[in-house]
Amino acid sequence: MSDINQVPFNMAQLATWEDARHYANILSAGPIVVGEGVSPETSDPDKSGIYIPSWVGGPGGFAEPNYADPKTGKKYFFLHYRFRNRAEGMNVGLIIDKFSRYPMSPAYVMSALAAEAQSMRS
Repeated sequence: MSDINQVPFNMAQLATWEDARHYANILSAGPIVVGEGVSPETSDPDKSGIYIPSWVGGPGGFAEPNYADPKTGKKYFFLHYRFRNRAEGMNVGLIIDKFSRYPMSPAYVMSALAAEAQSMRS
């Protein structure tokens, strides 16, 4: 039997850089500000507000999650946010997914994300 799942990771965890920047603005603008806002984007992945975390493929040697849509050409990556309150590691794709699951309740999503960022600060 062939493996019908050709992508060995959750596609909801992936986002484009453009989407990451768009949602960083939303999370930082208010009226509910998540984690005191997303840190500024820089070229240093150890300090940037939008970054791809270090990837360890484990014993299976799994490739770093990414995807290129063959129809649109858009490239999706395993992007994460780092916040001004020092919280980090929130997955951009899952944040976008949460907004899509509650399209009529953005205040609920922002409140939940703000509480999560508050609990993650170092």
